Amino acid sequence: MRRIACFPAYVELKGDVDHKITAMISDLAETGTKILMRHPEFSIGDDLRLELHVLLDEGATRAAGGKVVRIAELPDERSSLWTHEVGIEFHETFTLDQAEMDALVKRNLPFGKGS
Repeated sequence: MRRIACFPAYVELKGDVDHKITAMISDLAETGTKILMRHPEFSIGDDLRLELHVLLDEGATRAAGGKVVRIAELPDERSSLWTHEVGIEFHETFTLDQAEMDALVKRNLPFGKGS
């Protein structure tokens, strides 16, 4: 099931743990995610590691590995801090527990969106 989402993440090229890039998760499913980024520094086919901040607790993260399957520049009317939309296919199924699903719903309430 795909869920509308809006929460931060860090992205790093597989093996480059010293270089984390800030991103925003905009869409999350068990099989992959759509992230918003500013000028991605990788290519389609690259393996990435993501640190997802699903829970509202800043210190809690979930790691996921995946492959870049799409990179698209955002149109001017959607571009601001984020300039690109990146599609990532997870290497393994990414399931959310009840606390994580509740956090997604709570994050989306101010925007009038359910998950």
